[in-house]
Amino acid sequence: MRISTNLMFQKHLTSITNTNVKWQESGSHLSTGKKILAPSDDPIGSSQSLILKQAQSRNGQFQSARENANDSLSCQETVLQEANTVIHSIQETLVYAGDETLTDLDRLNLADKLKGLKEELFSLANAKDANGNYLFAGYKNDTPPFVISAGQVSYVGGSANIKVFIDETHEVSLSFTGAQIFMTGANPNAESNIFASIDYALEALETGIDSSNPAAIAQFRDGLSKASQGIANSFENISTVRAAGGNVLTELERLTMHGKALDNEFETQISLIEDVDWYEEISKYMMLQVNLQAAQYTFKSLQSMSLFQQA
Repeated sequence: MRISTNLMFQKHLTSITNTNVKWQESGSHLSTGKKILAPSDDPIGSSQSLILKQAQSRNGQFQSARENANDSLSCQETVLQEANTVIHSIQETLVYAGDETLTDLDRLNLADKLKGLKEELFSLANAKDANGNYLFAGYKNDTPPFVISAGQVSYVGGSANIKVFIDETHEVSLSFTGAQIFMTGANPNAESNIFASIDYALEALETGIDSSNPAAIAQFRDGLSKASQGIANSFENISTVRAAGGNVLTELERLTMHGKALDNEFETQISLIEDVDWYEEISKYMMLQVNLQAAQYTFKSLQSMSLFQQA
């Protein structure tokens, strides 16, 4: 009889212990909102969740890359829009300078105006992005890409753009180099160095016109013509760069929307694997609590009965 009673005690004690463990585990699930607290809780679910989180992290990296590219290209667009405004002013000045009835003083005043516009372009060409990096310096973005010496502007920035992957297969440039924008164009045989083109006009205006010298008049006209053509080529080149940047911005917007939708899908799938079903878990917790209390009550009753029998 004593052996049977001991076995019964042990059985009920084990039941209480097991129920208590399950009840505490359920409490942990409720307090964390997670049904997987350790890989051993659900090895398959844990593995699936890990794969999804890695994919989500990768998607997040691409989202960050897209944000950086968008910021850089948007900044480039703003600067180039300002550059086009300056170029329009230069073109208007060159048209006015073509009036051969102007005096030499008038031409010198126009030359001063062109110098000011050249300085504006030089400043824009050395613009920085929101992070303080030189926008058009390529991979040498910690130093100014353009320098000026004796009035001559030179490009000393990187020869290649900084590129980033915006998804698994698409790589884009964060911006174009200053050489691509301000110094060269699609046609290598056409003058597209905007600073050199301004210098042609400055030389013509500062030299002036000797109305009695046909060669001097021809030289003046040739200087303004070269300047006008070069400025027009530069404007066309900048427009091409802006269009290319606009296309990338459109693609970035599309991919960013897709990336956000993908991130939401990852969150949903991970939640289905990891997060508790609140109704189910609360019901389970309450049922285990009732079972535990019942088991504890039964155990106490057995203890009392045993003491009575011993007496």
